[in-house]
Amino acid sequence: MHGVMEAHAPAGSSSRDADGTTEPGTEQRIFDAALHVFSNKGQDGARMQEIADHAKINRALLHYYFRSKAQLYEAVFAHGFEQFVSGLTPSLREERGFEETLGTFVRGYIDYLHGHQEMARLMLNECLCGGPVLTSYLERAKENPEGFPALVMEDRIRAAVAAGEVRPIDSEQTMLTIVSACIFPFVALPTVRIFHPEVEDDFDAFVEERKRHVVDLLLRGLRPDDTGAAP
Repeated sequence: MHGVMEAHAPAGSSSRDADGTTEPGTEQRIFDAALHVFSNKGQDGARMQEIADHAKINRALLHYYFRSKAQLYEAVFAHGFEQFVSGLTPSLREERGFEETLGTFVRGYIDYLHGHQEMARLMLNECLCGGPVLTSYLERAKENPEGFPALVMEDRIRAAVAAGEVRPIDSEQTMLTIVSACIFPFVALPTVRIFHPEVEDDFDAFVEERKRHVVDLLLRGLRPDDTGAAP
């Protein structure tokens, strides 16, 4: 993340406050504050002054790192996108069987969402606003499908159909179902709390049960036989 921040600082300048002293952790505070504000208000609703206030810095210092709100938003988005890709893709490549690959994807995706709930909200807000930044990243991801988790998983589904590991299905529709099942509890948490009061007491336990349930439900629906045997 440090590199992302530094890339936007003016050439030849140094990371110092007005009195000439270095302020440790400024970059991280800016990033955390920007993610918090963007995830709650979206890019259009966010204000640089509000981000500066959350980061406990003055606005001039914020503009030292990022000349515009759009530049800051894309940096935050890029960092979260890269975290997801780099955290999940290698483990998917290591799996051999389809059921193991599916379990790895579902558990890894839900773990990412659980650990990065503000990023999940930012992604949702981005989609609701037409998704121009997300679209650009996904278009680039399609050029290297083996480097993007959802496309790796989609390819594994097609291979599993061809090998008879799963019944004949539409791989793209199936991938949409998998992603939706993983992300919904996080982007619709207020609704989940109403119908699952236990979330308030132990959200971590709910997440673990969610991972088991999604994997089991998907496998039961995808297997070519109708025995419904547990994995």
